Amino acid sequence: MGTLVLDIVQFDHISMAVPALQPQIEFLTKVLGFRFLEQYESDEGYFAANFDVPGRSALGWEVLMPNSPESYVNRFLSGSSGPGLHHVAFQVRTAHEAVEAIRAEGIEPWGYRERPEVESGGGVIYLHPRSGGHGFLFQIYSGDPWHESQAFEDDGEHTLGITAVNHLSHAHPSRAELGDYYERLFGMKTIYTSPEGDAAAGFNTRVLETNTGQLRFEILEPTGPDSFVQKFLDARGPSMHHVTFEVGDWERAVSACAHHNIPLFGERTGETDGAVWKEAFIHPKHTGGMLVQFFWEAKPGIWI
Repeated sequence: MGTLVLDIVQFDHISMAVPALQPQIEFLTKVLGFRFLEQYESDEGYFAANFDVPGRSALGWEVLMPNSPESYVNRFLSGSSGPGLHHVAFQVRTAHEAVEAIRAEGIEPWGYRERPEVESGGGVIYLHPRSGGHGFLFQIYSGDPWHESQAFEDDGEHTLGITAVNHLSHAHPSRAELGDYYERLFGMKTIYTSPEGDAAAGFNTRVLETNTGQLRFEILEPTGPDSFVQKFLDARGPSMHHVTFEVGDWERAVSACAHHNIPLFGERTGETDGAVWKEAFIHPKHTGGMLVQFFWEAKPGIWI
């Protein structure tokens, strides 16, 4: 059993893989209000575009597109997990200590590339989806920050008006197993656990706060064989199920989707402690392969 915790400095970016780059750039900038930074071709087999996410989360967003049939990005797109969310990258204090923490869990980090000591112990480490990632890829690095996002307000026209990345939702057979792992290795803290066995909803949840406060991770556990979460697991295996954004103005967000002819589903309105909240989803076929949830809350912290 591991006793070491990853010393996470910041969550750097969320990455997704798509078959065509330009339509995704259009969606992210014109609908979600992301700020475009750069576009380039990597010698590692892909084209990429980088963005800042609006709001207070100080997160970057990366989009990958294969540049050849042999590209690992193309293999991802051809598999059960793609297109959609590909990995999350975060910065740690030192690569050496991160490797020790991962190995203390009985996991061998994948693709560890150590850099010279003059670069302050820099290095790149991966938690592979089949070894430590629980179905998802985590990219871990140390040294100089790759992405230095500054909080900004989305003042675009016909955009959602995102104020934060609230969470990434990880579908998994056991919220206890994955949640304890997130706490043990990533240093996250559980802030909410839903009541057990809500068969009508089809899932149990566990929500964890990251040590940096930039975003949360939600675990979706199926409550039975007919659960939509179980169907997702049967089709794709454990992996990220959706990303959730907070918006500052509900009517603006809904109007933006209507302007771009993007239908919504799963719209709900609720009330917590006398304050109203609203939520809705955008289907992956309109977003480049990822399920997007967004919500608005009348009072901070009532939606979870």
